[in-house]
Amino acid sequence: MKKFACGVDLGGTKINTGIMDADGNILCNVKVPTEADKGPQHVINNIKKSIIESLNKLNIDVSQITGIGIGAPGPLNADRGVVECPPNLPGWIDIPLVDILKRDFDTEIKLNNDANAAALAEYLFGAGQGINNIVYMTVSTGIGGGAIIDGKLYNGANSNAAEIGHHTINFDGPRWCNCGNPGCLESYASGTSLVKFAKKHIESGRDTILKDKPSGELKAEDIFDAAKSGDKLALELIENEAFYLGIGIVNIMAFYNPELIIIGGGLSSQWDVLYDKMMRTVDERALKPNRQICKVVKAKLGGNVGLIGAASLVL
Repeated sequence: MKKFACGVDLGGTKINTGIMDADGNILCNVKVPTEADKGPQHVINNIKKSIIESLNKLNIDVSQITGIGIGAPGPLNADRGVVECPPNLPGWIDIPLVDILKRDFDTEIKLNNDANAAALAEYLFGAGQGINNIVYMTVSTGIGGGAIIDGKLYNGANSNAAEIGHHTINFDGPRWCNCGNPGCLESYASGTSLVKFAKKHIESGRDTILKDKPSGELKAEDIFDAAKSGDKLALELIENEAFYLGIGIVNIMAFYNPELIIIGGGLSSQWDVLYDKMMRTVDERALKPNRQICKVVKAKLGGNVGLIGAASLVL
């Protein structure tokens, strides 16, 4: 049995591709810019180049790997291998990515949602090892998720299950989410929404050290830094962020009744700041049987979780 797999983590700004062994060790990886603004064909060419470069780094060819796994932003259809209409990949409408790549690579190729792939990675090689009912939640620019149910990756009817960021928590909330709907969890608890709330308060005249940062340069990490300095607005924003994350976790517990919720993504780097605050909301609101069985932990695999998950699709 061949012991290597190629993983492609396709993001809106970069493509992270590498070769992984069956134990989850990344043997090499190549990062190239996505250049999404140049259209689907250009991005696909970048994917192909990154795969070839990864194989060349190990001096192997495509016949020596089990296959190529691709984690991509949704919506997509994993069964058909089609990327349907991701908001951060302009022009990608019903692109048959698997069929296109099979013209150049004679091997098994599988496509799945990037958050689903990350969930599989954490289940096999990270914080979820040995636990069969898991929900993975990534909190970064947006919010995504993936679910492992009874030891199997759950795709849903057409590969769009566990879109955690798009469940409504306020029917009359802001339309900040890329999906266009008001009041999504993503509009309240993502890194992007944290910055938008900060800008809204700054524009209203709130006194804060955050106003010294040019509006276009303000990032979520700046808000956390300001909170650590005692800035009142930043502290309020962090409290709200943790509250809404807690609401999201409560809902996940109700939807899936998991044994474990794993939180990854950029904002998980602020785990020590957020954990107690968001768990206060969880403890107050979660159904008691769900809360008793479910733990909430930080993801273990870091920035390569998407690559590891993509490669795991074909292992």
